[in-house]
Amino acid sequence: MRAVLYVAWLVVASPAAKFTQAVPSRVPSSVPPDALSNATAVSRRARARDEQTVRRLARKETGTEHLEGVAAWVRQRAGGEQEDLAKQIVELRAKASKCKDRVGLRTPCKHQNNGLPCAPVADKCARPCGAFSVKLYGAAGCTMREGVLMHLWGSAEAPAGGAGRYAPKDKGWRTSQVEGASFADPRWVAGAKSWASRGAWLVTVLREPSSRVWSRYFYDGGGPAAKTEAAWLESSNCGGGGRGIGNRCLSNYYVRTFRGRGGADCDAGADGCEAGVPRSDLKSAKALLEAFDDVLVSEWLSHPSTSERLAKKLCFVPTLRDFPRSKRPNKKAAVDAIVSPSFLVKRAPGGKARRPADWEPSDEARRRVAELNTLDAELYKWAAANELERLKATSFDDAAGLPRFGETWRMAVEF
Repeated sequence: MRAVLYVAWLVVASPAAKFTQAVPSRVPSSVPPDALSNATAVSRRARARDEQTVRRLARKETGTEHLEGVAAWVRQRAGGEQEDLAKQIVELRAKASKCKDRVGLRTPCKHQNNGLPCAPVADKCARPCGAFSVKLYGAAGCTMREGVLMHLWGSAEAPAGGAGRYAPKDKGWRTSQVEGASFADPRWVAGAKSWASRGAWLVTVLREPSSRVWSRYFYDGGGPAAKTEAAWLESSNCGGGGRGIGNRCLSNYYVRTFRGRGGADCDAGADGCEAGVPRSDLKSAKALLEAFDDVLVSEWLSHPSTSERLAKKLCFVPTLRDFPRSKRPNKKAAVDAIVSPSFLVKRAPGGKARRPADWEPSDEARRRVAELNTLDAELYKWAAANELERLKATSFDDAAGLPRFGETWRMAVEF
């Protein structure tokens, strides 16, 4: 249709058409034959150029359609391969090769940032051969990497480097933490499979979605002093749901990360569409997370039942080690010691502002955040319910000892 319209425009508006209209039907005898011949030649060349332009545009349009078709085929094929990623992870873990660098054997294990020895290996068990952690911005990613992974395995690879003073010189990482993309990224898929084949611990942490959004409002946005709540929510950037998911995604961020596909989202307001994300993606995200060893709850990390449960799975003995406050940036530390591993919530370095203890968003902003994260809210509740069932197997299985849904465990000493 576009090409047809363009041809019609050429007939009316092209230089050739104007020249032809300017030539009278009866040529005066005073016009030299050579001039008439030249005018005819110019007209023909103009028409040829116009026809060539039409053909070139038609080829370009056809080529674009072809490339779009190829891209759609690639996305469809990638999506098909991602559907059974959860199954592949389970199978790879079942056939995992023997660990060649297990903590507690011959190779020394030191926290790559502070050089402290790794948490001791408990008796009659073996620590998993490494870990693969998915960092979700604003959901205890720093706590997991520096407080858990480095204390249990010593080294932790991060996408942007960040190797500490005591990191292995040969880059022989025992763990990996990925961030800033999703399982639509082939690199994430390959990483999950590789670590699963080694028998690694696959883990991520979810935080109540609204709480995460407002945490990022201060950390990334600077809070009310920098921009309004409405402006912050309008700045949401989820990168199309593929490789570009970053710390500015404020809408169904968890589901976008774990659904295992890229490509366009649905139209807001359409049936089965939640803030631009198809409801079917929630099922896909759950399926992949079920293949993980643990989906932890950020608000409950410092609860003693979490440490007790994971001590059995990860084969460690919680240890209090001497570590002067003068040698670390944690100014809130109460004692000159550090827990290894530490599940205490650790604030990521940097950030534009801190959320005041008495600050609350407006009712309108609260409603908007809830609308943008309906699927994430469901995924979080599902993960929290599963984690609570696991915590019931600990010695804290009584009405007063376990955390409750929606509450944050704060009874912890800052080491």
